[in-house]
Amino acid sequence: MTRPPDPLQPVLTAEAMRTADRRTMEEVGVPGRVLMETAGRASCNAIEERFGRMAGRNVLVLAGKGNNGGDGLVVARVLRAHGAEVRVVTLASEDNATLDTTANLRTLYHLAESDDHLRVDPFEDIRQLSAAHPPDLVVDALLGIGVAGALRAPVDTLAAWMNRQPAPVVALDVPTGLNSDTGASSDQAVRADLTVTMAALKAGLLLGDGPTHAGQIEVVEIGIPSALLHEVAPAVRATDAWVTQTLPRRAVDAHKYSAGRVLAVVGSRAFTGAAVLATAAAYRAGAGAVVCCTPQSAQATVDAHNIEVMVDAQPETDDGTLAITAYDGIATRLPDTDAVLIGCGLGRPAETQRLVQALLRRLSCPTVLDADGLNAFAGRADKLAERGDAPLVLTPHVGELRRLAGDDLDLADRLAVVHTWAAAWNATLVLKGMPSVVGTPEGQVFIGPPGEPGLATAGTGDVLAGLTAGLLAQGLATAEAAVCALHIGSAAAAWWRRSCAAPSMLASDLLAAVPVVLYESFRA
Repeated sequence: MTRPPDPLQPVLTAEAMRTADRRTMEEVGVPGRVLMETAGRASCNAIEERFGRMAGRNVLVLAGKGNNGGDGLVVARVLRAHGAEVRVVTLASEDNATLDTTANLRTLYHLAESDDHLRVDPFEDIRQLSAAHPPDLVVDALLGIGVAGALRAPVDTLAAWMNRQPAPVVALDVPTGLNSDTGASSDQAVRADLTVTMAALKAGLLLGDGPTHAGQIEVVEIGIPSALLHEVAPAVRATDAWVTQTLPRRAVDAHKYSAGRVLAVVGSRAFTGAAVLATAAAYRAGAGAVVCCTPQSAQATVDAHNIEVMVDAQPETDDGTLAITAYDGIATRLPDTDAVLIGCGLGRPAETQRLVQALLRRLSCPTVLDADGLNAFAGRADKLAERGDAPLVLTPHVGELRRLAGDDLDLADRLAVVHTWAAAWNATLVLKGMPSVVGTPEGQVFIGPPGEPGLATAGTGDVLAGLTAGLLAQGLATAEAAVCALHIGSAAAAWWRRSCAAPSMLASDLLAAVPVVLYESFRA
């Protein structure tokens, strides 16, 4: 059966999945053969839910030597029982397969002896497949989890053949050639129409090339306890249900100052738009009062485009950015602030960067450091951990993260990256991307919602930073605010895409959609 979604869905690596399998067998007492049988039967249900009844249709199962191949053999047997015409081409033999796969292979050979509609052939040559009747469905059960690097013969040839077929391809657990931990894909990695993944999501289905290779993803329950999956999972993915229950609710007797006060240190003469977008987003997230500390030359523009924001014009440098002399004026506002946002559109003059560094040492309330706020610590990121008591959210894209952590930073394993650097900087780290990944100082990792193409436009990062600050001001913890902001932004972009062309979306359009999705998707 399909596993009902947890509010926080566990996301597993290959190692975590193997641990869950082993502990289910050893501690819970479920035999491996039972797990395999359940996985195969649940996969058949998912296949027929997506593609309709298989009775009378030609199904080709390509099965490997490991337990993934064993799952495929169960699928072949069950679909044949449902009336499909089934052919299995297998790399397994009784001499090279796992014990449970061998047992299922023997069963299938035995059944095929008396069933003209079930055929089991050892793989010999790719011409076996080309000469056969074209299948209506292909099941990829060659490798599964735990395989990295280039595919070797004959798996590479079989994967390439699957990618040339007009028939839909269903991958079991993970498409062949896709790294189940990172989402990196080999040259011939299978592009599935449906991936039925066992027990829990795999990280590689969500990261890197995973979304383009996995197709629709269905998680099926196979007998591993939910509590065990959560215990071993190195990451989770939030659902809309989790966001809905996490978002703050405004009290009926609230006033503008009790609803959350944001102080935004943003903007410059050259980048007034960043200040407008970030402060408006803080309001859209539900903050009751937003003050914008921005250079004097930016005041008129911010005032004109965002009349709700209280603009506090500050001294500026010759470049039109905030001067170090703005420190005292900004500091006087801190006691009446629930959350601070620093960075959007500030610019990079050395004097402005000194101001940012000085402010971070002073802060004690939750703070979002974005864009040029992050750039102020390029080459001196160790100072991030030497700040005061302020809970901190860092929101870098890949380039900004490399400026902080070093140009040689290996980003292949994004879960490990956020885990490492969130702890090193004692901050909640939001590594932006498709999808974004969030890590906390305590070691929790969230994988954000699927990527939305409309978000690939200037200013959406300013909106994300403002949403996060607005949620922090209302009392959410740093990770909660960051994850909820990601989901709100993604939902707003998806709402736009349903009626307009995604590439035409502007960051200001995203802002306009936020109130709609807060009501329609999250009932805020």
